[in-house]
Amino acid sequence: MDRSYAAFSARHRLPRRHFLRTARLNAVGFSALGGACLAAAATGALASRWTSRPPVLGAALGPVVVLTGLVALDRRKWAGTTTSFSFADDAATTRAVADQLVARGLPVDVEEHPPGSPALRYAHRHARQVHAALEDLGISAPFR
Repeated sequence: MDRSYAAFSARHRLPRRHFLRTARLNAVGFSALGGACLAAAATGALASRWTSRPPVLGAALGPVVVLTGLVALDRRKWAGTTTSFSFADDAATTRAVADQLVARGLPVDVEEHPPGSPALRYAHRHARQVHAALEDLGISAPFR
């Protein structure tokens, strides 16, 4: 049987959300993260004991600090990466919209990969402002 077409399911699937946006941990990465959390729990318990606090409190806060720091660094890296959005096949139209966005103070560029398919390129940290400005201009922006 020839399956040269895509089979779509009737169910609507939501994209899977991960707590890390740029990093995908495999078994080794999860093991390292678990080891770092255990080390932080032990360090927190010792520090709590030295400060006359319950060791359980320090043991609980250690992994929280590790995971919070990991997520913060991952989000910072993600904010610096760029994305692109194409809404027209005409490069002049895309450049005109980009000029209007730059006039509003938004750092966007126009790229063409491959030639003939222009797209706006902007950093993830500016995505909300860019999408709101595109909606103001009457262009339906992608949902995030």
